Amino acid sequence: MRYAIPLLFLLVAPIFAQTPGSCERGVAEGDLDVDGSEVFARVFNEGNLFFGAGTTSGNGYLVPRDTENSPIFSSGLWVGGKVNDELRVAAARYHDWEYWPGPLQNGATLPNPVDCSAFDRILVVSRDDIRHYLRTGDATDDLRDWPASWGAPVLDGDGVEGNYNLSGGDQPAIYGDQMAWWVMNDVGNVHEETGSNPLGIEVQVSAFAVGTGILALRQATYYRYRIVNRNSHFIDSMHVSLYTDLSIGDQSDDWVGSDTTLSLGFGYNGDIDDNVYGIPPAWGLQIVQGPVALPNGLDDDRDGVVDEQDERVGLTAFTYWCNGCTNTATTDPQTKEEYYNHMQGRWKDGTPFTAAGFGFETDGPPTKFVFPGDPVTSQCWSMANDCQGGYVPPNYQRLVVHTGPFSLGPGQSTEVVFALPFAQGSDNLDSVTQLRAAAYSTQAAWDTGVLAPQRVAAEPLPETFQLQVSPPFPNPFTEQTTIRYELPEPMRVRMTVSDALGREVAVLVDGEQQAGSYEVVFNGADLAAGTYVVRFEAAGEERAFTMIKLR
Repeated sequence: MRYAIPLLFLLVAPIFAQTPGSCERGVAEGDLDVDGSEVFARVFNEGNLFFGAGTTSGNGYLVPRDTENSPIFSSGLWVGGKVNDELRVAAARYHDWEYWPGPLQNGATLPNPVDCSAFDRILVVSRDDIRHYLRTGDATDDLRDWPASWGAPVLDGDGVEGNYNLSGGDQPAIYGDQMAWWVMNDVGNVHEETGSNPLGIEVQVSAFAVGTGILALRQATYYRYRIVNRNSHFIDSMHVSLYTDLSIGDQSDDWVGSDTTLSLGFGYNGDIDDNVYGIPPAWGLQIVQGPVALPNGLDDDRDGVVDEQDERVGLTAFTYWCNGCTNTATTDPQTKEEYYNHMQGRWKDGTPFTAAGFGFETDGPPTKFVFPGDPVTSQCWSMANDCQGGYVPPNYQRLVVHTGPFSLGPGQSTEVVFALPFAQGSDNLDSVTQLRAAAYSTQAAWDTGVLAPQRVAAEPLPETFQLQVSPPFPNPFTEQTTIRYELPEPMRVRMTVSDALGREVAVLVDGEQQAGSYEVVFNGADLAAGTYVVRFEAAGEERAFTMIKLR
């Protein structure tokens, strides 16, 4: 009998733990780079943003895009919670990211435990891509392959829910003007960074940008994480966080702060001048939509019912640490316990943040929101005023926004949406003032549904398009002639030359072209004298011109 209890434990324990697979890390990349947007953002399929593969030097997030400057070195998703009181975390900073490509099956099992590569794809579709398809019938690979079966959102057009039939009228449900979508999970392999067992979650990501409207929206991007509990057990005390290594120009002189009224954590320069941007900008991490919080933060009766007492939580903690700090408690987290302590609004060793100074073991009251004072007015407690007669020296800063706690039952899901606003004012502190105004706009745009998916309607070509293809000149010609045309938008163009019997003798253009003016020179020196026809085809329209070749 002395072995009965250990044997029972061995039989029961695997029920509570997800068995990680042996998948390789994802290698897929996607770029948010829509016309009109002031942002270029590169995303990856491992839980990390802006930093990965060959994008390792702060060049994965550029704003304003044409300056090729970046306020961010790297960013990434953290999720933590408890399964039968066992702490589990999926998080990382620069390597050993703890998400792998693809969805999960019920019970948090992988479709293929040894190979997730079939799902290693990030699809990027814009509203212009859909307009182009509706006019020409030509679809980009990502528009054609939109993976509804993986969970990618679809606007139904064929009357059949749950499928994706582009030719039947279905469209990707795009937020903003351009959206990248991918799906990942935390079961694909061992969690090397945190040493945690997998939570058993699937994460569907919609990252999007805006190319129209006010500057605040065109200088921001959004990240919508739909988190699904595929585990067969509840995940309690869940927290979701977005981490960033701040790098505003010269990253060694940064400050951070928080504004709970906007669910905003932000970074700015401690100096008036910046040797990269010139006037130092300010940049923020904002929770524009938090998860559904069941009563008291937990579904205590575990009935999975969301009732009138439920509410959405926003920013519940804002924490930071610095790369140059010497106290070990204020440096990078490395274990699941240290990551989770940050998610709860504590230093990595569990010490509470306290107001004043740099927030570690001061005489101030405990807090979960560091530096909430207004630096513009040098208010205490901000990095510009440490409440102790000085200021916190600028440094290499890391900042994290957190939301939670909440619970997810088996099969339940929730969404958390982050915005990344940016602003550049007349100096480093005015940039903070302008950032708050930008954050108000990014929140309002989400709340009012301005960014929500809407069907793209087919639009007729401008009437002037028919007049924008000029006949060949000169005509007649002896050796060569020129055809000029203009395109009002990107489209596929085919231009050919045929003889009097209809035989194709030359292909002058055949492929996608950007909007603009073009001229094509046709060299017919080797052709016999006679009559030829040049045909121009674009956007479902065809124009034909007769031309005469002389001896």
